[in-house]
Amino acid sequence: MTRRLAILGATGSIGTSTLDVVDAHPDRLAVVGLAAGRNRELALNQCERYRPSLVSVAESEDAAWLASHLNYRPAIHHGPEGLLACALHPEADTVVAAVVGAVGLASTEAALRAGKRVCVANKESLVVGGALMLKALREGGGELLPIDSEHAALHQLLTGRPVETIREIRITASGGPFREWPLERIRTAAVEEALNHPTWKMGPKITIDSATLMNKGLEVIEAAVLFGLTWEQIRVTIHPQSQVHAMASFIDGSYHLQVCTNDMKLPIQYALLWPECLPGPVPPYDWDIARAWTFEGPDLDRFPCLGLAYEALRVGGTAPAILNAANEEAVAAFLAGRIGFWDIQACNAEVLRALPAEEAATLEQVLEVDRKAREVARTWLGFSP
Repeated sequence: MTRRLAILGATGSIGTSTLDVVDAHPDRLAVVGLAAGRNRELALNQCERYRPSLVSVAESEDAAWLASHLNYRPAIHHGPEGLLACALHPEADTVVAAVVGAVGLASTEAALRAGKRVCVANKESLVVGGALMLKALREGGGELLPIDSEHAALHQLLTGRPVETIREIRITASGGPFREWPLERIRTAAVEEALNHPTWKMGPKITIDSATLMNKGLEVIEAAVLFGLTWEQIRVTIHPQSQVHAMASFIDGSYHLQVCTNDMKLPIQYALLWPECLPGPVPPYDWDIARAWTFEGPDLDRFPCLGLAYEALRVGGTAPAILNAANEEAVAAFLAGRIGFWDIQACNAEVLRALPAEEAATLEQVLEVDRKAREVARTWLGFSP
């Protein structure tokens, strides 16, 4: 069977790694849809190489530029409607949701409702609208498989295990570039220091989230949605070597660990081909190399964003959506040089406590909550909504 892919966020790090996996399995994977942002040159190269029948880009001028440079004539869309068109492409049975941020919410929900296999790297979809995604999954009858290395690891550890036998799970974090920094130095960290991740090569937004540990907080919320667990059952362990990606403890007292090379192509291939297990583009883990693993608990005084994520998960409803919106605005302001590093957590805390959480009932409601939270965040950050 050949899976026909629509890749949302094709020019980002997950999108390009997904295409590497496609190259490794040309008999099993084919690309029929690509949704890109403003990286015209890379989008053009991808289109010429994979010949998708549908393409989406950010703006109308990007679409016009692409049409004038392509050597063939796919259907070309742009903007949010283009993302939806790519997610609902009738030729695609599998959608890779790798758009960064809440902008990917509607397209992920639409693909699930259409009954497709959705391989989700856009954790905001599950953080912001987890209940809505699960409802769309049930009603559409499709599949939802995680691409995050930690959640792909948990899928391997927990599949076939009755939920009542799970005592707790642990997702690991490298600790980011500031793991050993004192609090006073963290408070004044510069953008280039926060972008210097010790383990993974990622986009700027996710890299900053890793520096604050908000990325791990969002993953805690995501794990609760994906695996039906309570906040008390989900823990974070700092593991700087990034070799153990997740752990699961069962009521018999045993602990199971998932280990692999820290390369995103592994969880991507797992999600695309599951339940098949095939050789891929990443070499197996080498146990003959001398190495040491270390584990420690997170320091919430130095990384308060992780504690805020637990707070949002405990409150439930739209609280995770409020936190995510505030964080996206704060991180963007930090990357633009408008605020300091420590202001990210301060903004997140203020917005989370300023807006009351409510039950998440519809996509439109969640998107409105997202809009309001961004307004509050932008006001706090000192510029007009």
